[in-house]
Amino acid sequence: MSQTSRHQEVRRQKILFLQKRLLFPTDTGGKIRTLNILRHLACWHDITYLCNILPSEEPYLDEMKNLGLKMETIPWTETPRTSWRFYVDLAKNLFSSYPFNVNKDHDPRLRQRAAELLQQQDFDLLVCDFVQMARNCIGFDQIPKLLFQHNVEAQIFQRQAKRGGGPLRRLYMWLQWKKMQRFEAHAGNDFDRVVAVSDRDRETFQESYGWTHVEVIDTAVDTDYFHPLDLAPIPRRCVFVGSMDWLPNEDGVLYFVQAIWPLIRKQLPDATFSIVGRNPSHAIRALNGNHGIHVTGSVADVRPFLSESDIVVVPLRVGGGTRLKVYEAMAMRKPVVSTSIGIEGLNVTHRENVLIADDPATFAEHVVGLANDPGFRTELANNGLAMVHRSHTPVVAAKQFECACLDALGNRSISPTDDMATTSTAN
Repeated sequence: MSQTSRHQEVRRQKILFLQKRLLFPTDTGGKIRTLNILRHLACWHDITYLCNILPSEEPYLDEMKNLGLKMETIPWTETPRTSWRFYVDLAKNLFSSYPFNVNKDHDPRLRQRAAELLQQQDFDLLVCDFVQMARNCIGFDQIPKLLFQHNVEAQIFQRQAKRGGGPLRRLYMWLQWKKMQRFEAHAGNDFDRVVAVSDRDRETFQESYGWTHVEVIDTAVDTDYFHPLDLAPIPRRCVFVGSMDWLPNEDGVLYFVQAIWPLIRKQLPDATFSIVGRNPSHAIRALNGNHGIHVTGSVADVRPFLSESDIVVVPLRVGGGTRLKVYEAMAMRKPVVSTSIGIEGLNVTHRENVLIADDPATFAEHVVGLANDPGFRTELANNGLAMVHRSHTPVVAAKQFECACLDALGNRSISPTDDMATTSTAN
């Protein structure tokens, strides 16, 4: 079935899409994943995008509208992680039944505007992007609702409670885990459908919360944007790309620098390591200039940094969902060395299109081996590039997401299995 005939059969739906932020600049994996979906979904359906907006984000409103979205925004300000107010808010959360990030993303004005829009217009479906936003729409039962779960959020806190820093920090993360576990279980039951990003996450939702209304979409990468560039890599340059204000990324980079990087530098004294991503903490910034390490902070475009690297590292010990950074590196024909958590939920195979290691010595061994073996480095990178082009383009994930939306509505008019087979063959 062609895309044109398919969408002649499916009536355009009117969707209210609830998010915390604009999707530009594309400086987090969550923004990129949602953007990959909405680029296509907005061509097929009428979407009103309701979110908060920072003053610094206002220049990006036109980019959102150019996607075909009708924008509804509520101004807000964000407390910087480096300010004393942030830590006051953390302390206050000890007395709240909600997790810290759920309280942070709750805005009564946003909830009120969503209620007004649902009353004023005939929407067919409400989509809530991230469970942290669910307080803004729980209880809106007048139309079907879908929850887009990029991670198992409670699992992230659980892993941080086991690994994260000193005893006080681990205790705080344990409390956040228990709060999120309760909230996530309750929130998911308020939705008609939940979309997960991996079979592993779906199994966790079913086992932990008893959810039976979960559908899975593929992790996709925009191969028109992420593609090999005509830039020569810097020999023995390693790179990590990710939002450095996300605790699992910070933990992974510190683990790499403290436990793995000395082993690599012992064998490759001229090796260098670039840490690329927004809002690095003081602990990360302090690494800059030491032992061949460069901390970039926020950058407008991560592709030149990926292109100039020899090897991309994903040393995560904490996380949930799936890591877009792995497929983005592969789309740029770069070899990837990762922990098991770094590639969790992804369709990858050790020694075929990625190298996997969960202890420092083996991780360092893989990096050094790739640096010294250009033939294997090229083979691994080419295999990764072929895999993402074969199976992980955004239009496939967008159609899977659309099918979940139609399923929530109860009026799916096409066979998703047949259509996905046609789409995968065509792409």
